[in-house]
Amino acid sequence: MKTKSKFVLFSFFLIVLSVNLGMAQEDEKNKQEELTEDEKQFQKIDFYNFRGTNVVDVGIGGSTIFGNYEDTKFGFYYRLGYKRAISPSFLIGLSANGYNLSFTDVNQNLEFDQSLLSVDLNLEYLFIPTEFFTPLIYGGLGMNMNSDNDTSVMKAQFGFGFEYLIVEKLAFKLFYEYNYSFDDEAEILIADENNDKFMRIGIGVNYYFGGNKQKDKLKKNVKTIMNSNPIIPDN
Repeated sequence: MKTKSKFVLFSFFLIVLSVNLGMAQEDEKNKQEELTEDEKQFQKIDFYNFRGTNVVDVGIGGSTIFGNYEDTKFGFYYRLGYKRAISPSFLIGLSANGYNLSFTDVNQNLEFDQSLLSVDLNLEYLFIPTEFFTPLIYGGLGMNMNSDNDTSVMKAQFGFGFEYLIVEKLAFKLFYEYNYSFDDEAEILIADENNDKFMRIGIGVNYYFGGNKQKDKLKKNVKTIMNSNPIIPDN
């Protein structure tokens, strides 16, 4: 796949995300302005009804490298991870990733087909955590590892996508991720003299569980608010 095609793919995802984010933010802003304090508390409870504090993160897809390479192909990519909600919108996660990069280096006239691993730590943001559908973004740091030459190198990653609850606690997701390796001298990808950049795109599921304690605490707060602001019927 040529760099131009990858740029078009990236641009498409970015445009779709931007449109959905704009619509989601405007819709959420309008909803929040209309909510009473009681309704805002109930909305937080919805997060624990629909989702939860713990997430098992599973995904599969494809991966490919950016750069001046001929005949780049999408290799297989998989992810297994765990995320913890530190608030309804923010989650912190750790994942193990396996992926394959296949390409031809025109400068060295060599073909490469490498299987790599990475361990990634990310901070994720859900734009509408109390709804069945929500756009999401995430970013963080990771470690690329190549078992063939026993090397590892730090990297940064940034991703965005969408999540849709199929049923309560189980969500389908679609995501795009850009990765940037900090040090090419370690030859983790054995490419050119530039720091290696690659993308991973995939689909997967998030399984949510936990959060009963937080939900019970919110329910008590709602009762306190309702007791301090009783509704007096009209005579």
